Amino acid sequence: MTIDQIVDLWPDAAQLLLVVRGDSVFDSRLLHLLATQSSPAVLVDSAVPSKFQPLVASSPNTLRAKFCGAALLQRDWVSTQSGPLGKAINNGLEQNAIAAVDVSDQPSYSPALRRKLRPFWFPAPPPAHVKLAERILLNSVQKGTQDFPARIQAPVETFLISKLCKTAITPNQLTVSWIALAFGTAILFVTGHLIGGILLALIIGILDGLDGKQARIKVETSKTGKIEHWFDSFFEIVWPTALAYHFYVSGQLPNAFFYLALLIVAEALDGIGKLGVYLPADTPEKALIVMAFWEVATAAADLLHSCWIRYVHRRQSFPDLPLG
Repeated sequence: MTIDQIVDLWPDAAQLLLVVRGDSVFDSRLLHLLATQSSPAVLVDSAVPSKFQPLVASSPNTLRAKFCGAALLQRDWVSTQSGPLGKAINNGLEQNAIAAVDVSDQPSYSPALRRKLRPFWFPAPPPAHVKLAERILLNSVQKGTQDFPARIQAPVETFLISKLCKTAITPNQLTVSWIALAFGTAILFVTGHLIGGILLALIIGILDGLDGKQARIKVETSKTGKIEHWFDSFFEIVWPTALAYHFYVSGQLPNAFFYLALLIVAEALDGIGKLGVYLPADTPEKALIVMAFWEVATAAADLLHSCWIRYVHRRQSFPDLPLG
């Protein structure tokens, strides 16, 4: 696109204009960073990681850095230029008329994903590098701080989302699907069909991860999608309640509701503890460290409590058994 074409399409002469290559992929953090600049700036990358090199090889070089294909421009300056946009931006950088915003200087931690992920960008890849581009995009929607089941489910979710992202299935449709199945799981638990309920719960665990990934990879996130977090918390109470009801009614555990109350109180304290970590922590990294030790303490308490319950059950079942 030429400078003259951009000037003719400028919506408001008094405003800075964000110009982005239409054939490129950008981490949303980079576009947000560029859009919040108060003066003309251009996005460059002076230290492209080796795994990205095949994807950005065709991007032009400027001032010993790769031009990423996005810039925030001012009409008064653009009006004094001519020819292709890329050449004008290169001249602006050399003349210090435009500031360079370097991708390599940006923090790699992503609060949304709760893990480190270097901000990425690349033009639409040639056929030979499509698979590499897909791997980068699929990796960019995986959240961190996974528990043990999530680590097992993650590869399955990644495989499924690589197929689902090419369909018309929406994130909200996936959310509605797992919520409906979750109610079915509660019914199975209440009626004592534990194996069926557990198998269905494992399937729901995968579906619950797919809707968020589908939303992020297809850029279809919405406020409505945040409702699923409420349902996550809802079923964390409903499922144990259904199990407690079954064990109480069947007589397998007369004190089932006592342990249910204990579990709910522990969950509430755990939530308060995590909230207390997020609020005062200076950086997300510190919050993760404290949460990790909090989880270790929680696991230790759970294991001790489990051993105590087994000991009490053993003493009740075999009262004449020696203490050793």
